Amino acid sequence: MNDNEKKIEKFLALQAQIAVGPDAYKNTILYDCCSIFANKWNLLVVISLMQETKRNSELLQQIGGISPKMLNESLRKLISLKMVERTVYPEVPPRVEYSLTEFGRSLSEPLSAFLDWHEVWKDKFETL
Repeated sequence: MNDNEKKIEKFLALQAQIAVGPDAYKNTILYDCCSIFANKWNLLVVISLMQETKRNSELLQQIGGISPKMLNESLRKLISLKMVERTVYPEVPPRVEYSLTEFGRSLSEPLSAFLDWHEVWKDKFETL
């Protein structure tokens, strides 16, 4: 079986799983990763943390337009998905930092492929 046939087989298996019903793949890694990509704030937080560990204020500064409430919701979601870890340092005043877990860092390759795809098609898409 060649690579293209393997890809088609994977897509057909996914299609069959999704066709069973809306909750059929709800608790899968694919569903969780799609929820990250579907929410621009989650995606921007992940991209920001791919650069380095950051504090809440640094994330707010780097991610233009995100409100503190949305940042906290995104961080909570990403922590619940085990993509981001929160470290609290026992200092006065308390210091809290966020970083990607190994699982979160594993998104860099698929995200890079997605961005490469975007670069190839962005100009062509506008003319379609």
